[in-house]
Amino acid sequence: MKSRHAVTGILKELRSSTRPRTAKARHHQPPPRHPAPQHPPPPPPPLPRPSPHAAAPVTAPESASESVFARIPLPRTPLFEEPAAAVVWRVALTRGRKTARFLLLNRPKYATPVADPPYGGSPISSRILATRMLNYVQIATAPTADTSGTTLLLHFDTQRYLFGHVAEGTQRAFVQRKIAINKLENIFVSGPVSWRSAGGLLGMVLTLADVVTSSREQTAVNKIAKQHKNKPGQGPTAAQTAAQTAAAVKAEVAASALHSLHVHAGKNLSHLLATARRFIFRRGLPLRPHEVRSDPRSGPHDAAAQLSSEPDWKDENIKVWYMPVSSDQGGVEKAASRKRSHDEFVDGAKATSTAPREDDDNSQQVAEAIVAHMFDSDWTPDALVETTLHRAKLPAKLFVRDKNGHLQSYRGPMPGGAQEVPDIPVLVRQPWPGAMISKLPPSEPSKQSMCYIVKPHDRRGRFDPKAAERLGVNKKDYRYLTQMQSVKGKDGMEVTPEMVLGETVPGNGFAVIDLPNTSYIDALVNRSEWADGQIMKGVRDIFWLLGPGVVHDSRLQDFMKKMSSVKHIVTSADTCPNMIAIESAATQAYKLRCIDADRFPLPNHSNARTLSGTATANESTYQSGRAGKTIKLSPEYMHEDDKIVPFPNLKNLARQDLDSDDIWKMADQAKSKISDPDFIANVEKVEADIPNRDAEIISLGTGSALPSKYRNVSATLVRVPGYGNYLLDAGENTLGQMRRVFGDELPSVLRDLKVIWISHLHADHHLGTVSVIRAWHEETIGSDPSAKLVVASHGHMIDWLREYADVEDFGFERLIPKIFGRHDSQPRNVELRKFNSEEAKQFGLSQLEACSVTHCFGALAVAFTFPSGLKIAYSGDCRPSDAFVRIGQGATLLIHESTFDDELQGDAIAKKHSTMSEAIDIGRRMGARRILLTHFSQRYQKVPNLEEDLEIPTNTHIKDKTRADEVILVAFDYMRLKLGDFRKAQAFLPAIQKLLEEADQ
Repeated sequence: MKSRHAVTGILKELRSSTRPRTAKARHHQPPPRHPAPQHPPPPPPPLPRPSPHAAAPVTAPESASESVFARIPLPRTPLFEEPAAAVVWRVALTRGRKTARFLLLNRPKYATPVADPPYGGSPISSRILATRMLNYVQIATAPTADTSGTTLLLHFDTQRYLFGHVAEGTQRAFVQRKIAINKLENIFVSGPVSWRSAGGLLGMVLTLADVVTSSREQTAVNKIAKQHKNKPGQGPTAAQTAAQTAAAVKAEVAASALHSLHVHAGKNLSHLLATARRFIFRRGLPLRPHEVRSDPRSGPHDAAAQLSSEPDWKDENIKVWYMPVSSDQGGVEKAASRKRSHDEFVDGAKATSTAPREDDDNSQQVAEAIVAHMFDSDWTPDALVETTLHRAKLPAKLFVRDKNGHLQSYRGPMPGGAQEVPDIPVLVRQPWPGAMISKLPPSEPSKQSMCYIVKPHDRRGRFDPKAAERLGVNKKDYRYLTQMQSVKGKDGMEVTPEMVLGETVPGNGFAVIDLPNTSYIDALVNRSEWADGQIMKGVRDIFWLLGPGVVHDSRLQDFMKKMSSVKHIVTSADTCPNMIAIESAATQAYKLRCIDADRFPLPNHSNARTLSGTATANESTYQSGRAGKTIKLSPEYMHEDDKIVPFPNLKNLARQDLDSDDIWKMADQAKSKISDPDFIANVEKVEADIPNRDAEIISLGTGSALPSKYRNVSATLVRVPGYGNYLLDAGENTLGQMRRVFGDELPSVLRDLKVIWISHLHADHHLGTVSVIRAWHEETIGSDPSAKLVVASHGHMIDWLREYADVEDFGFERLIPKIFGRHDSQPRNVELRKFNSEEAKQFGLSQLEACSVTHCFGALAVAFTFPSGLKIAYSGDCRPSDAFVRIGQGATLLIHESTFDDELQGDAIAKKHSTMSEAIDIGRRMGARRILLTHFSQRYQKVPNLEEDLEIPTNTHIKDKTRADEVILVAFDYMRLKLGDFRKAQAFLPAIQKLLEEADQ
């Protein structure tokens, strides 16, 4: 057989481009409780605003106890340059037996105090008045299978804000809705900090960091190009110009103002972010967590705060009041006792049974310091640190200097071997600081749900130029008056803004109320803010983000009726229709179903019923919120329901691409062929030796890097009747994809889930794991509480899940970890995990065999072997691997990444991925009977054209049978394919290729 590996066209770019822009400086510290003077002195020329990257220096708490580490001088390395370390203090662990001492890292160099601006006043004036810019709030996502949470987008011309949930699927919905995030600088997460409310936050931050970095680089490139254009004449060589330009761009980027991201949420925000330190590292996007751990308007310790109507946070556009609401169930959910400390700092002291509150604060500051270094560190991967051979932490790449002082790799004997090892000076790459912190300080799940009241600043009245002229104001000073600064008029008279401006227009605001369950209702309705006329002035709408059953509670209904002066918009799994939210992917599925209905189901959805299965309906007291619902706040207040996203008509959306007679003719030929009795008989004969032909492969996500509107990120579910279900990788929103594929069948699919395999810790392969485990846990805890779930991966994946279990109880204690490659001491090592008879009966496997592959630290490929002889090999992400060929020998099915087309082999090598031809070659070398290609670059909607011999071989010698019976297919999202139906699916490839060619044209 012969395959032609060529992409027939370039696909649409699925990620929308963003315009370069310069981030405006802002002051994001909590405002003073007492207003600043209303009238600043007569205006000098306006000064630049202070840097938004300023923060108070990290200092030791008064209760910090001195440690021996405090007296030890720190090594002069990039990690410990002054002022890298602030203090070493004692933290009493609540679950351990010892007291740990933590080395608290200072923030990076951007963390410097804010200087008071000249001429008096605060960095953000206490008297901010908005201009007449467009300002609206919009429901960006509402609860559906694709988007499990509610996200509100607050729009200003100069900036965007997110309120509510940043759940899994949010980022993909933004791509579908063409919502740009390059102006996003503040995210206000509602509800308790958990994966339900913040499961998409890490992916959103990664994407935003890349967008901002690209924007800064493009801005620098444009500036350098403009400078060169203005300096014509004899110049350097092309090579010199390229090098100089690259250096100039790098310097310009370094000198440009940093865009920063502020995330506001409740307790455990910093802990959640810090758990990702092993797999997230971005420079150029400082992330500032604003963790609200106490109620700003309650508590006997601060009676003045209870009476204050001042906002808890503000910038030049909005004022925000934090409203943390506690459950009346009391306490927090206690996770099982686990050791949580830095191994290198644990001493022999015993912890007290209850940690003092200052220790919680210490733990939070440790987490915040880690987060600061995760997103704006000075660390570089090529920095070398000098040590000695015996002191070097292995495994690591070691370098020595030759007699000329040049660096070269060290190839001599290593410690621990049979040969004597001299203790010579060596250089080693400085590890990423986050990776040096093995464990986080402890935390516990919180039952504090964050809610917010949000109001734009009052809008200044219209400027009256005639009044200014009568008062003798120079026209060049008009702008100062509109900026709320006094000026001099005729005869030196002071002219204040009030003398020339019309009546101030109050800003229209809204509240975001998040109640996960009914235990939060009493605390919410009794909040003091509802009776505070100053806070509630201008609040016109309340967005209710409600958990199951909450909307029907009589206490909440009574409260809505009492607050009849505002409009209530409810988003809940009980009220919002389970409509298609990613219509591009659903439309493609509809088109594929028209060609091959047996392999391509329609995504489960309903425009008339909710996620909870109830009928949708608007009550008299509230409106059910849907994506696109927009409330204009300025310059006039208006509900714009015409912007609600309509229910997608998949047939109409697909109609244009299905008009080709050639497509229907080719599809009819395929249907005729696979229904021919001779074809069926030949398939049965040739595949008689293939075990478990009824095993089903469900492609839940077939794209790479980040979710697109056509393909979600990596996830494949294999269902083997009689053994169980096996999930291979779980990119973000894998559970949402499962809801779309299985619908009412999902509970039984979850109950039969046996193993989750995570190939490596890249976000597109594992950020959906927590929600899948939690769904399995919730589905089985009542029916089969003794059930266990195997999670097999690199040790760092297990460490991440263990640390995240401090944030919420998602079922971690019921997992059975199978750890591979924790030390990764051999670059291509192979590890085998055999299952005994009892385990084989429980989990359906004989063994798991994995090997390290070339992609990133800890990347693994795996082979699953079943008692029946079925063998499934899965590559994850990798370059072609001889070790993988060995462990996959005789595989029944190979699922291999095919990120790039053959024409882009250079890209595949540079990014450590495989091309289609390389993936197929791996399958042939291991003798795989069936090959399924997946993990395509998101630049492709179409697939490579595979010209395969579609005839079924007969009278083939056994030794040639594997190659002769090879079938290669390409995966699509939502595709359901049985192992015994590869030949049938192959017959439809020409029609599918023709369909996608027509769609591209």
